[in-house]
Amino acid sequence: MTLPGIGVTLGRYRLEERIGAGGMAEVWRALDLGLERFVALKVISPDAVQSDPSFVPRFLREARLAARLEHPHIIPIWDFGQSDELLFLVMPLLPGGSLRDRAREGVPALVAMDWLEALAAALDYAHGEGIVHRDVKPANVLFDRNGRLFLADFGLARESGSASLTVAGTVLGTPVYMSPEQVKGEPAGPRSDQYALGVLAYYLLAGTPPFEANSVFVVMEKTLREEPALPSDINPGLHRSADYVLLKVLEKRPENRFESCREFVEALQRASRRGTDPGVKTRA
Repeated sequence: MTLPGIGVTLGRYRLEERIGAGGMAEVWRALDLGLERFVALKVISPDAVQSDPSFVPRFLREARLAARLEHPHIIPIWDFGQSDELLFLVMPLLPGGSLRDRAREGVPALVAMDWLEALAAALDYAHGEGIVHRDVKPANVLFDRNGRLFLADFGLARESGSASLTVAGTVLGTPVYMSPEQVKGEPAGPRSDQYALGVLAYYLLAGTPPFEANSVFVVMEKTLREEPALPSDINPGLHRSADYVLLKVLEKRPENRFESCREFVEALQRASRRGTDPGVKTRA
């Protein structure tokens, strides 16, 4: 079975335009024929379903878990289901683009801190509900027309202690933002999300991720074996105390990171106020 095309109807949703794609899914602008409004509809790849007979019941369970999250900075799940063996999730259609798009132009440090604070609150809330995101990255941070930030794509999320949705033989996540424990294939926990938030903070403030290479395998090896460069060596506007905070959140061992995402961001805010001009844009 292949993914559907324009005009195909899944349940009461008619696909109008493909607006994104990833390793496990496509995202479409779709028309809700019942409520007559446009939505974002995420269609799961049939390959993911066919590779594992237990995928469907686990997907439905994870969708219910994601749908129970209610937070001002988490994109809600409005509906989910299965149509002609295709699994889908329905979410609001956000027209403000992604953090990946906005960061390319560079962002003021003060704005970056506001974004990180909002993401930390969203992640700590999800962790309090027993749910780990596992794929925090700029492409999964979306904005509405007013510039309000939402953490999206809890499709990789899982309940603590449960089996995760994955394709057999693959490592799930985005290599640049994956924690060392995820690279090693170990279970992801709240501090794995914290690590990814730390990579995002490093990227926003220093202008480059801590580990980068043309090969995903080289990135993963660097994540396991190497220490990041001091952020203040890349962006001299950062105070040396920000180096300590960013290197701590990127510790190889989860227990050496912060107790929560909020604790990390608060420490980074204190450190950044010492040396960064909040009106100066960081280059990404």
